[in-house]
Amino acid sequence: MLREEIVFTDLLPFADKASIFSLIEGLSTVATREVRALRGRRMALAFSGGIDSSLAAQLLSLSGERPVLLALGREGSADFENVSGLNPSFSKNAEVHLEKIGVEEIQVAAKEISDKVTVSNLAHFEDCVSFWLIANKARNIPGVDTLLSANGPDELFCGYDRFRRIADTSGFDAAEKEISTALESAASLGQQVRKVVSGFGLKLEEPFLQKEFIDFGLTIPIEYKILQGNDLLRKRIWRLFGRYLGLDERIVMRRKKAMQYGMGIHAVTSNMLKHGTLKLEFPNPRS
Repeated sequence: MLREEIVFTDLLPFADKASIFSLIEGLSTVATREVRALRGRRMALAFSGGIDSSLAAQLLSLSGERPVLLALGREGSADFENVSGLNPSFSKNAEVHLEKIGVEEIQVAAKEISDKVTVSNLAHFEDCVSFWLIANKARNIPGVDTLLSANGPDELFCGYDRFRRIADTSGFDAAEKEISTALESAASLGQQVRKVVSGFGLKLEEPFLQKEFIDFGLTIPIEYKILQGNDLLRKRIWRLFGRYLGLDERIVMRRKKAMQYGMGIHAVTSNMLKHGTLKLEFPNPRS
């Protein structure tokens, strides 16, 4: 695809074309390098059909790998339905595993890790539950010894809804500071997820949280990541990168949905907490 053919004004209406494509090419360089560093290993990518995991899958495919895509969700959950209805270009060269999970499986996972992980809030606990479930399925895929996570862009490119609130109420400088805080939190969460995943004899790789990728992402102006004025989309330069690599527009424009909601996990853990079948304490809780 020629870069002149890529529409960008819907995502970044006030941006300079030359600057945009310079940044896109820089993103392509660092993202491709991080993913290519993992070639030759049989990895299962935690796949939701969203922009982050789809970009990881596309980069794997473009590097000559045959991605192993592992998608989990409760019957009728957003991620399960979304992945079921997708037919992206990279899936033609992929090994796709779409697995249903039930309430009892989620309950087992939550109880199993409740005293094994140290996290600061319910969302991070539910992330760990998600990866317990994913790792439990991944270990049964022949040859897989590594779980690949696409975590990182939400922190680096202002994907979370709190970035919208901060940008609108306190300005871009405050949102920039939140990026640093979010990246520190992601690093802490990654340590706990590694602990969960290693319990199944698997390694965890996070190419979008590697230093070179983060360092480049931090050079991108925040105005290319999020707009002021109730930006419900966010991660704009990252989405444009997805378009640059030829992702389906449904993926490029799909709004952010946290893993625990997309997989249908939050409703189960909330019910467990409500009825006292799960007890959690969070040091320094954060919304």
